[in-house]
Amino acid sequence: MKTLLHSDPLWGILALGVSLAFGVGNSNNLETSALSSSSPSMRPTALVTGSTDGIGVTTAKNLAAKGCNVLIHGRSDNRIKEAVETVHSFCRNHSSDPGRVVPLPAADISTVHGCEKLVSNVKSTLDNNQDLLALTVLMNNAGVYEESFSQTTDGLEMTFAVNVLAPFVITSLLLPTLLAQPKSRIVIASSISQGRYIRDWEDVAYCKRGYSAHGAYSDSKLLDAMLSMEIASRLQKAGLGTDRITCNCLDPGTVNTKMLLAGWGRIGIDVQDALDETFLCSSAKVEHVTGEYFVGQCPRRASSTAYDLEERDKLWALLSSFACEAAKAWDSTLSTANRADK
Repeated sequence: MKTLLHSDPLWGILALGVSLAFGVGNSNNLETSALSSSSPSMRPTALVTGSTDGIGVTTAKNLAAKGCNVLIHGRSDNRIKEAVETVHSFCRNHSSDPGRVVPLPAADISTVHGCEKLVSNVKSTLDNNQDLLALTVLMNNAGVYEESFSQTTDGLEMTFAVNVLAPFVITSLLLPTLLAQPKSRIVIASSISQGRYIRDWEDVAYCKRGYSAHGAYSDSKLLDAMLSMEIASRLQKAGLGTDRITCNCLDPGTVNTKMLLAGWGRIGIDVQDALDETFLCSSAKVEHVTGEYFVGQCPRRASSTAYDLEERDKLWALLSSFACEAAKAWDSTLSTANRADK
């Protein structure tokens, strides 16, 4: 996995000016009660990780068509450019008043540094466009299925690093930004393929035991459900109600993405029909729902381990050990939020 990063933060701002083909206008086809910002004249903004292909670009297309500004993330500048063009083309044919499509500098989120770089790019883009962009939705969509064992430069198994650690780091570091707006949403892509329990907490990175592609993927998607439940719980315990922020996870559907084709074959629906992420990111029906796992746009019971507090504590401790600054940022954000609300 090659890391492609832009060192010049102005790149994102210049690209913003070049690629934003749509005016502010009125969000006539946006569910305003579901996606809102502190300024009535400002459209909500969503970051969709891994939005250059598959379900990610489908989610980006449909959110933009609803009038939401969308930040496009990927690992390749060329693929980001292609995704922006794809979303623009879709909106021309499906929306009379779409949102802006904002390309971010490329960032490889298989490492903690890459996640931090993405967050820095997002914050720079928002800070330089405060009158246009206000982050209210974080869709942790990016994911991998590794057919053979692969290790990141951080020394972690690739599936765990991208599917689990990255959402923890990105969400933790963007939490203050999300809390600056009312009714923000955090969404994490889990899967109906999630495992029932974690077999070996001592070797999540598959350093000692034999590697299993399906096992690593199933573990990661159970951990995603656990992470989502734990984030929702911590937000609620900190006094941050669903009028401030929610966190849910979902099975995005059995969709013929590259990942599904590699692991299971062509057994799903077309990518263009995968709208469950769009639903959870935008529907008024789930505006005040938090701590749930969705399948087919309906709440369902996740694996029992996702509700096990002791197991979730193990996960949080493990993630914190790999990303200390993200864990500190989480604690600092909740402490600040508590003081602000008093």
